[in-house]
Amino acid sequence: MSDMRLPSTPLPTTPASSGPPAAVRNAQAAFFRAALDAAQAAPVARPMATPAGAEPQPAEPRMARPGALLDIRV
Repeated sequence: MSDMRLPSTPLPTTPASSGPPAAVRNAQAAFFRAALDAAQAAPVARPMATPAGAEPQPAEPRMARPGALLDIRV
């Protein structure tokens, strides 16, 4: 049988990735900064207050699901 020999020179290693180029990082930072500014400047929507004692009315009556009235026990 033949012996397996390792190469005498070390195998090349991959260079450490430093991430995306500076232009890409700057563009991403500008995008997220603008989105954050827009989110902070947006007015806060408050729910409409209902008069005391009034029940909210559904938009349209809902149909009962099939089998909703069946008494099923497991």
